[in-house]
Amino acid sequence: MFFFFGFWITLLVGLAIHVLVDRHPNHRTGPRFIELALLWVMVWGGIYGLYGVLGHTGPMSAEVAESIGYAPSMFQWEVGFGDLALSVLGIMCLRYRDRWLTAAVVAVAVSFGGDAIGHIMEMSDGNMAVNNVWAMPSDIAQAVAGIVLLVLYRRGLGRLPALPKHGVVGTGSAT
Repeated sequence: MFFFFGFWITLLVGLAIHVLVDRHPNHRTGPRFIELALLWVMVWGGIYGLYGVLGHTGPMSAEVAESIGYAPSMFQWEVGFGDLALSVLGIMCLRYRDRWLTAAVVAVAVSFGGDAIGHIMEMSDGNMAVNNVWAMPSDIAQAVAGIVLLVLYRRGLGRLPALPKHGVVGTGSAT
């Protein structure tokens, strides 16, 4: 249970500190707050997700499986590497914001939305293990937060940056 609360507590505290010390020219404006909140959901979600990777693939994987109401199996490796893919995608949003954010939010929404449905199905079958029950609200919250913040962020930008015919966005040259 702490795993899920810890994520949100750290995210909110980190975001609050970031907003207070932000030196961006548009600091403390609505669009800047939305940008920072979206980055914290995706990047911190990616960093924190690495803990989930270790939980599913590391030496404590049997205990993690039990806390979710499952027996250890190869399935945990698949979940762990799925978490790793989401973590890398989220962390890379820090560097490649505009083009990566949409992909990261879609991936998190699909993955965590599906996870939430699975947890609900497990609960309806009687699996009331603490980390099965408490995963569901966090899965839903992270997916919804990502979608809502992305929509607000895109509206604040007005449009996506134009893509050059060749090269990388923001390089200034198309050689």
